[in-house]
Amino acid sequence: MEPVRLEQIRTRLYGRKRKKGQVAGMNEDTRFAGAARSGQYVEQEDAPADVPATKANDAQGPEKETEVPGSDLKVAPAGATETNAGALSLYNTDELEVMQPAKEGARGFWNKATGGLLSLSPARKELEARALVNDQEQFEALIRQSTWTRGVGVLIANKKGNAGKTPTCLTLAAILASVRGGSVAAVEFTDDKGQLAYRAEGDPALGVGELARDLRKVKTQSQLRGYTVTQTSFASVIGSTSRSRPPLTGEDVTGVSRLIDDYFTMRLMDTGNQYSSSAFTGALSVTDVLVIPTMNSMDSVFDALELLEFLEHRGGKSALLARTAIIVRLSDGRPEFKASRIANFFLEKGITDKQIFAVPYDEHIAERGELSLKKLAEPTRHAFTAIAAAVVAQANKTITEESLKENKS
Repeated sequence: MEPVRLEQIRTRLYGRKRKKGQVAGMNEDTRFAGAARSGQYVEQEDAPADVPATKANDAQGPEKETEVPGSDLKVAPAGATETNAGALSLYNTDELEVMQPAKEGARGFWNKATGGLLSLSPARKELEARALVNDQEQFEALIRQSTWTRGVGVLIANKKGNAGKTPTCLTLAAILASVRGGSVAAVEFTDDKGQLAYRAEGDPALGVGELARDLRKVKTQSQLRGYTVTQTSFASVIGSTSRSRPPLTGEDVTGVSRLIDDYFTMRLMDTGNQYSSSAFTGALSVTDVLVIPTMNSMDSVFDALELLEFLEHRGGKSALLARTAIIVRLSDGRPEFKASRIANFFLEKGITDKQIFAVPYDEHIAERGELSLKKLAEPTRHAFTAIAAAVVAQANKTITEESLKENKS
């Protein structure tokens, strides 16, 4: 019998086979530090769902989706999760590590009992668990080891309200900070007061409005820290206080961004709903990677598509951000359109399936209260860790190509 290979295990886990060494949106001969170690996988609608919802009534069996007659809508059971939540797969690892003899279950017992005389291969469940751990370790290695000679700007944008911008911003910042050991700032660049501080841990004494006002007075990291709230993940959040603040301008956004980049390695920007606003165009000018969160609903998806069109029409750097955008599909338990139909809309805009990710339903996010990394479900953390690795890989590519152009000129 032909032995099971790691590629086959990942195909079962993630739904699609990928060439060894392939990187999302890049050719296999792409050369730059960090990003060449990352490839991506995308969920497939018919992939097996092996992770049950963590609900008290699980013993009664998983609930099934129900189709809404006359439409593409389907209602997922509350708390449902996706095992193949969009993420990355790294293929430059030593397959032997994952394919070592069994250590768990009956096969592991007999391997230990015979003192190694028997060398039974692991069961599929153990293989899948090893592959998942292996991939997560490499995602974290990519996030931790990537370095840049300037601050990196990540824009979180979608015109639609309740599209998941703020949870995506906070969770990505939390993952990046926890893996990198801090030096990650999440900042609110909405025109008017937003929800970033409300969804974050802590109660800020000063925020982005005060920072924009006091910009010329802030000369040290210690002073800048006075406008932030440190999370348990070690991310620093710069939101709005309970007091009202004036609308941010493009000049406010670029000025605050330059200051943050003097003291933080990564800057994640939670933006508003008006693409033509001065604050949004200012944020675009200091962006390296674009992340577009969307719920699995047509209004949210159409607004995401509108953003891509807006950026394409602007041309230049904005068009490049559109072509390299990372799409994050979230689920809040409400009726959803089929994943395949949603993906097709983005494919028609030039987004590849390797740039589309899915995050499983998470009750902690759906509560719409204070977000804490330690309270997220494990599948959610896995998905966002993979997305964070995709962000880092794209930052590596963008900044390296920028450096090459500067050297040529």
